[in-house]
Amino acid sequence: MKKNIFTLCFLLLSIISFSQIRKKDLIGEWYSENELTDNKINDTIVFNQIPKIIDNKKCEFIKWKIENKTFKLSKVNLCSAKEKVATHYTKEKIKIYKTDFGQIIEYYQDKKQTDKFRIFRIQNNGFKELIIIRFDKLTDQKLYKYVDSLIFKVLKYKPDSDENSTNYGVKIADGNPNVKIRIRDGENRNLEPLIVVNGYPIKNKEILKKILLAETYGITYLTKEKSASLYGYKAVNGVIILQTSEKKFKTIRKKYGW
Repeated sequence: MKKNIFTLCFLLLSIISFSQIRKKDLIGEWYSENELTDNKINDTIVFNQIPKIIDNKKCEFIKWKIENKTFKLSKVNLCSAKEKVATHYTKEKIKIYKTDFGQIIEYYQDKKQTDKFRIFRIQNNGFKELIIIRFDKLTDQKLYKYVDSLIFKVLKYKPDSDENSTNYGVKIADGNPNVKIRIRDGENRNLEPLIVVNGYPIKNKEILKKILLAETYGITYLTKEKSASLYGYKAVNGVIILQTSEKKFKTIRKKYGW
């Protein structure tokens, strides 16, 4: 289930709406399964204002209760005869603010920030659903692995293909079908798909490890038929385009001298 949610979020990143969410939009009680919130390595947390007890056959939930000036995080058991609530901190609050890659929720316990989330989506289709993404250090290099999955599974890149016949003279399907990209003698004819971050083609994928999942708000890709006309022979096997925090990206570029 965790993997499905993680994949779903990435697929939706490219169509996320940047309309501003106000604190009053979040007022009320929100429930999420414990397994999605207790473990710090989980990035995505899905809250509903009506807990899905019947569907999931679960009784224990994390509950966020948001009011105008107060916030409370609790563990609840909704299947007991009398609702059980366990709360550990006497003073809690949240702050919501805007960044260049979306809106952020900071969670404080006794005046100390203990967690940070990006608001991914809030929707109301008969019932309210709130999806947030936790900031972390990309445990197991999740974004890095996701880009690899685009390279090998979506764009179907085959590193061991015959370089003499695979990509020489790629046809441009969205332009003149007779136009071909010619690769100079001595050049690698089976290049890995090009990765472009905030408009900059990157030469080393190691830089992706420095980009937080929560700060990447758009992931799209171009197949080789479309990408070659835009990026030339270096994109003969397709292009992966990432849009991330411009502020964070500038810092990374400066650090790497790029």
